[in-house]
Amino acid sequence: MRGILLKDEFQLEEGWKWSAPNYDHKGMVCWLAHFKNHVGLNFFKGSRIEDLHGLYDEACMDKGNRMVKFRSNEEVDEEKLAFYIHEAVMLNVKGIKVAKKKIEVDVPEDLVYELDRNPKVKAFFDSLAPGYKRDYLEWITSAKREATREKRLATTIEWLGEGKKKNWKYE
Repeated sequence: MRGILLKDEFQLEEGWKWSAPNYDHKGMVCWLAHFKNHVGLNFFKGSRIEDLHGLYDEACMDKGNRMVKFRSNEEVDEEKLAFYIHEAVMLNVKGIKVAKKKIEVDVPEDLVYELDRNPKVKAFFDSLAPGYKRDYLEWITSAKREATREKRLATTIEWLGEGKKKNWKYE
C-alpha cells in the first residue's frame, strides 16, 4: 500500500502522526491504519470524494473521513484506488474543506442561573469550544441523583471560575 501511495504521480509526502503513516500534499490527504484482519486507507476529506467504485466501508464514515478496507493484497485495485487518491489531492490543491459539524449545546436552567450570577465564570464558559461545554453539560445532566447533580453543578462553577476545562487534570 505504501508503494502505491508513494508513486511519483500522486506527489505525496510520507510522515508519521498518531502512530501511523500519513500522506500529505498541501495538507493531509490520507493515512494508513493496520488492524488485526485488515488494513484501512483513510481519506481525511473522503466525504467530498464520490465513491465511484464503491470502495468505502459503510461502518467507517465518521465526520469527513472515509475508509477503504483491504483484507488481502488481491483486493487492492491500483487503478480504482488511484481515482480516490487523485481526487483527495485535488481537494487540497483547490483548498476545499470539509464542512465542520456544528455541535449544539443546550445549557440547563440551573447552570444558566449560576452563570448569570457569576459574570467571570460565564465569560469563561462562553469562550469554551462547544465540545468543552458539552463535557460539562453531559457531566451535570448525567447525574442520577439530585444531590449528585447539585454537587457537580457547584464543582463546575468552581472549576470554570478557575479557568479550567472539565478534564483539566489530564491536560
